[in-house]
Amino acid sequence: MRAHPVNASIEAMLLRLKKLEGQLRAAGIPAFLARLPCSLLGLHYCMTMEAKIGRVQRIAERIKAWLASVQALSARPEAQTELIDVSLGMRNDIEVTKRTLRDLRAICLEVSELFSQAGYKSARLARLQARFVQLLTESYETACVLQVALAAHDRRALALLRQMQAAGHEPV
Repeated sequence: MRAHPVNASIEAMLLRLKKLEGQLRAAGIPAFLARLPCSLLGLHYCMTMEAKIGRVQRIAERIKAWLASVQALSARPEAQTELIDVSLGMRNDIEVTKRTLRDLRAICLEVSELFSQAGYKSARLARLQARFVQLLTESYETACVLQVALAAHDRRALALLRQMQAAGHEPV
């Protein structure tokens, strides 16, 4: 499997920085200064992770809100025939979101491994990556529950509409 372009870019950058670090050490620069370029890349990645965490948290909140709405809608007898995802558009959108969350998780884990292979250790980076992976995993799981809830609501709504049609009643 090919590396994601972001990961390939980070890997190439880390390789160049490791080479630079070796050259700086060979030139007599102290290790902590020779390591500075790699540390700056790690710091930049931490800031990127913080921004991504904020964006994914907003997405996670929307997924939770949609789930609460579907559950509330399903619980109200007068609304049980509303919001039927006949075209499967919403479920397909959720599937795309799940795929994106899964891909982001894989990318994050790969980048973590790249930094580790380069010998870069940062408690902050480790905490951010763990938090990001946890957020992605929870969001993915919530999206799965949303998909199931939406499918169940649709099945119940369609069955109720069929019953009403067979009985000669108009939908509520």
